[in-house]
Amino acid sequence: MKSIFNFLIASVISGFSMMSLADPIQDLSMNLYKAGWFPNFIQGAGPLTCPRTCEIWVGARAEQEKSSDMDQDSERAAVCKVTRDASIIFEGINDPSSHWIYGNQFDDEPVCYVAHRSGWVERSEYFMCLCVQPG
Repeated sequence: MKSIFNFLIASVISGFSMMSLADPIQDLSMNLYKAGWFPNFIQGAGPLTCPRTCEIWVGARAEQEKSSDMDQDSERAAVCKVTRDASIIFEGINDPSSHWIYGNQFDDEPVCYVAHRSGWVERSEYFMCLCVQPG
């Protein structure tokens, strides 16, 4: 009986840990979500990873995927975006006229990687993360 109870507890804990790294927005579905972009700095602290950013700003999960099948150097990749104006990120400014390009933030490295059409890859410590809460 005790071993069954321990198994159940371990199953629940592993389920929660997998959910915390899960992809909140599912493919081929139009579910209701609360979603928003948040800077990876808060009150001057940072740079932060996307999972940490979303947890601190809104208690939500970062939109991310398991990446080890495509990129053997990482376990997961979160969605991030970069702009030319670092003050938008550092100061947490909502500037709808700013220009953005999307990228990936890998594992525990607080850097957003953005690939340009020419193949050149830019690294930035100043970025926004896509945070998601299922509705």
